[in-house]
Amino acid sequence: MRAFRVERSFAAALLMLAAVPAFAQTGAPVELLPPAASAVPHSSLPAPMPAATDDGDIQAEPLAPVDSSWTGTLGAADHALPRDMWAGTPRGLVDAALPLLQPTTSPVLQDLARRLLLSDAVAPPGQDPADGPSLTDRRLDRLLALGRIDGAPLIDALPQNNASEGFDRDAVELRIANNDRAGACRTVTDRVGRYRDSWWDRALVACQALTGAYDQATLGMSAMRDQKAARDPVFEALIDDILGHRRKLERLPDPTPLRMALLAAAKLPLPRGVLAAAGPAALAVWATSDKVPIAARLLAGEKAEALGALPPAGLGLLYGSVAAKPGEPAALLKSGKLADDPRSRAILYNLARISDPGAKRVAALAALVADARRRGTLVAVARLIAPLVVELQPTPEFQSFAGDAARVLLAARDPDRAGPWVDLAGRAELHVLAAFARESGGGDDAPPPLADAIAALTALDAAAAPRQAVLLVTLAAALGEPLGGVDGAGLLRPPHQGELPNGALWLDQRQAAKARRVGETVLTTLLIAASGDRLSAEPIVLAQAIAGLEAVGLGDDARALAVEAALDAGI
Repeated sequence: MRAFRVERSFAAALLMLAAVPAFAQTGAPVELLPPAASAVPHSSLPAPMPAATDDGDIQAEPLAPVDSSWTGTLGAADHALPRDMWAGTPRGLVDAALPLLQPTTSPVLQDLARRLLLSDAVAPPGQDPADGPSLTDRRLDRLLALGRIDGAPLIDALPQNNASEGFDRDAVELRIANNDRAGACRTVTDRVGRYRDSWWDRALVACQALTGAYDQATLGMSAMRDQKAARDPVFEALIDDILGHRRKLERLPDPTPLRMALLAAAKLPLPRGVLAAAGPAALAVWATSDKVPIAARLLAGEKAEALGALPPAGLGLLYGSVAAKPGEPAALLKSGKLADDPRSRAILYNLARISDPGAKRVAALAALVADARRRGTLVAVARLIAPLVVELQPTPEFQSFAGDAARVLLAARDPDRAGPWVDLAGRAELHVLAAFARESGGGDDAPPPLADAIAALTALDAAAAPRQAVLLVTLAAALGEPLGGVDGAGLLRPPHQGELPNGALWLDQRQAAKARRVGETVLTTLLIAASGDRLSAEPIVLAQAIAGLEAVGLGDDARALAVEAALDAGI
């Protein structure tokens, strides 16, 4: 029981961080944890009453049923998408496209997916398939798959009268990921008699084991074994370990949030390959469990934060729990290059955090940024360290760090604070990125010619410059920025071979954007702009994604996507 109380303390610490000011795109304080659900308005309005007939009689007709399948929890303050975002989009298209959404390390795509799935809107017209998941099921399934733990309040906002087994299972898993074991286990207790499936019997025993009802869990395990139903050796081993019957676990297939919670409660070592197979929500469960040694949680925490399932401040709490040996921080700085080791990153982060805003902090932050750029994780790391960069003053003594500071603040969608660092760095390519980041009409200064930026990139890294130059020019054209006398012939060498998304999806995104169908444009843009779990590196794909967002009034997101793409390319 003591370990259970400790685990709750970590979650409580995360919740406390919601009150800590951070910076956002506007530089105003924001919450580090996702905002609480707003009041949920009605999802659609009933059909109007028919007018009176000529003979004065009033005809009564039943109202059309209210379709609340896209009830949401976001309001205007949460940058929700418009309530009519599905106007003109067939329900069948949404039903087919939603399951294609996959986890991503792109913060811009993560935020767009969050707003798409949680905004309150009139549901797309049409009927759910008679033999398939409902649109409500689809939404909750994607929230769980994407690790949108902040979407848990949607469970209570959605209608429960027609909840399916799939919906209820996902609700249990999402509540577990959100550290709401009481809510998850209430759902299990309410539903275990409704569904004739052994999953629910195991979930009930899991709840008993996780909440310290060991006698009940023992009886439940005995009853399940007597039923001669299909056995689950992995589940049985987890429960036996929690009950004190030590068993060795060499593998953990299907690492769901519930199973990861059981693994943590059993205090077993992490089987090989689990973190690679686990989704964002399951990674967050493991990373935030105080029953697991901190060293075993760091990599899961980094992965969960990169995928948007753990807030940056949550990763900061994990890093803050790492104790350095005497002289270890100084040795890491002196080495000039970090090993690919979460513990080393944690030690440098702590050094930067506890140091005054001066040379020592800058040295630690510079090492973290260099490591992040080498690993291709700059944007994820920027979200964590940006509050520390904000406290620095862009003075000449920090000129060597100015470029890194500018990139961190641009990645964190804070172009106003990035501006002085861009000026201090004096790099033409950073001036171009700053122009990308500005709101349309947000600045009077003309950006430097792209030709100067390309020349600066060529002098810095001649091998990477051709690819970066093509990307910069394509992004600038998509945003309507001046191309500044770029030599087009020079961009044709060497020839480029790239991959494009599904043709039907590509065409649908263009048509939806042209017709200003907001929800459909965002959904299809999310699909074409992703390449695996990363933002696509293909310039023509990124240009199409940016054009689509611009067309439906999401210009800030389009510009943030352009900046992120450039930073991902090493610019």
